[in-house]
Order: sequence, then structure tokens, then C-alpha cells
Amino acid sequence: MHFQTFLSGLAVLPVALASWPFRNNFEAISATAYPNEKPNVKVETLFQFPNNGSWIGNMALRSNGNLLLSRLDTPEVWHVDTTSGKAALAYSFPGVTSTFGISEIADDVFAVVVGNFSSKTYQPGAGSFSVQKLDFTKANARVNKRAQEQPTASEIVAIPEAEALNGMTTLSRESNLVLIADSPKGVIWKVDTKTGDYAVALNDTTMAPAKGQALPLGVNSVTILDDYVYYTSTTQMLFCRVKVDDKAQAVGDFEIIASGFLPDNVEMTEDGTAYIPTDPQNSVVRITPLGQISLVAGGQVSTEMPGPSSVRLTEDRQTLYVGTTGGQIAPVMGQFIEPAKVVKITLEG
Repeated sequence: MHFQTFLSGLAVLPVALASWPFRNNFEAISATAYPNEKPNVKVETLFQFPNNGSWIGNMALRSNGNLLLSRLDTPEVWHVDTTSGKAALAYSFPGVTSTFGISEIADDVFAVVVGNFSSKTYQPGAGSFSVQKLDFTKANARVNKRAQEQPTASEIVAIPEAEALNGMTTLSRESNLVLIADSPKGVIWKVDTKTGDYAVALNDTTMAPAKGQALPLGVNSVTILDDYVYYTSTTQMLFCRVKVDDKAQAVGDFEIIASGFLPDNVEMTEDGTAYIPTDPQNSVVRITPLGQISLVAGGQVSTEMPGPSSVRLTEDRQTLYVGTTGGQIAPVMGQFIEPAKVVKITLEG
């Protein structure tokens, strides 16, 4: 199997996952978990927050090439200028502790998942989750060289039945539907961003949290390519897909593409290649449509990008931006953590 090299003893690095709440199921993961097929890449820090404890959850690319970052340690969305590396607060949501998935639903209009989550205990506040809208279009009209963009915010819908909403993607702008992973519930919700209607769209055993985990983290991130929904399932260590119709209902089998690593967010190219950050393994991997896995950057004992949690590709597919947690979930070698940052990876041509 193409991922056999992933399974070997972690005994040489017993401290690497010592503080990670999922470690009991992953003691068989190797310190050199991926084939040594790193491409010729340049890795550099674009922006870094000043304090430990900062946590980038998800990212979105704006049409101007800049980034929006959601943060789990605070209910804020940040804006990062990818040319200068300068960052500023875009919006802070009242009444919640954290922001999660973020996805563009119209030109420079974004849906954002917000809710309560403790970055100390890793426990979500069930019943606290909702989908909000951030609209930058009016900000664009009034912004000048001295003013920061200030988007307008409004609620799309609260989803009290959700246990912990996480990654989000837009199914299509025509349908007005977004899909949102509910990690402990092990399902993917669909939300109509115009009407606020919502329902469970997808539910499969591959999305459920692995049994016996301190933190039930199943389906984590979701994205769309052609007629397929691609998703990661963290504690089951799976990367999967399912064919759907225009209402996000499954019309095909739930397929496992790759297994044996710790996936978080996912970004796809047109040919079906996936880029996936592996938060507690401190790396980003590339997965071919046939499920072959190779290392892009980082590594289990590398401090290059501790705790990579999210990735976004530029339109020309030459640059990969990576958001990190600073290694909070699993400090490198059980010791090293740092403030969250955005890493810029320039890919080979």
C-alpha cells in the first residue's frame, strides 16, 4: 500500500506527542512519517503574532491576493497583506470566544463560523455555534491610504444542534450553499446563506471521531472540486471524498483516498492533488489523486512551522500559505512552541 511507510514505532520520540490529547491512538506514527520526496521549495515566515497562545484556525484568500485568518484563541478575523507581510484586525465578534471556518460566498463577502471553544481544555461550547457574514464590499468603496478596511457583519443563522462547527467551504455561489464540518458530531452540515435554512447533508462512518479519544475530533475540513466533496477526518487519520449533487446530497460512494497521517485543513488543485497540513506532525504533505503521499515542508522534529493548521494556494498555484497554531497541540520534541504565524511556501515551477 502507498502509505505503509507511515506506520512504524514512535518510541524514538516519546515526548513528541506527550501533551497531545489524541496521543494514545497515534503512538505508531513514525518520526519520519513521510517518504523523503520534498520538492524544491522556499519556506519563509510572512507574518507572526507576538504572543504564544495565538492560534490560526482557517484562512481564506481574497481576490486582491491577501489573506483572511480566523483565530481559535480569540473571536477575531485578521487581514494579512501578502505583499508587505503586515497584518491588522479585520473584525472581532462579540459574545463568543473563537472563529473557525471561513469561505467566500460572493465577491469579497465571506461566511464565518463562530462559537465558543477553549484552547486550554480543547472543549467546545455546544449550542454556541453560528454562521456570520463579513462583507468587505462597502469597506472597499470607502477605504483610503490612511484607513483600515472595516467590514460589516451580520448573522446568517445560529445552529444550536451543532456540537462544534469547524472547517467550511462554498458548494457553489449559485446554490447559496456552504458546507460545514461538525467535528465531534461526525457530520457535514449545509447552510443556505440567503435563507438561513440548514440541515445535515453528509454523514458517514469515515467522518466520526475515532473511539477512545480525549477530544472527539472527526471530520475537520471540507472542500469542493468538480462534483466531489473532499474532507479530512483527523482522529481516524483519513482523507476522503464523495460525489454529490447540486444540493450536496451524496450520489456516490464515500471513498478513502489516503490514510495513516494526521490531517487538518485541505486545499485542492484542479487535477485532484491535495495539500494538507498535519498539525501535530509539523508538516505539510502533498497527496496525489491516487493517494500517494509526499512531504512538502516541515517534519515531526522540525521547528520550521510548528502546528500547521490551514493552507491556501494562490491562483497561479505557485505559492502555498500555511497558518499555524505555534505547536500548542503538540510542542516540537515536547518543548518548543511559538506564536502562530503565516508561512509562505514558494513551490517549484
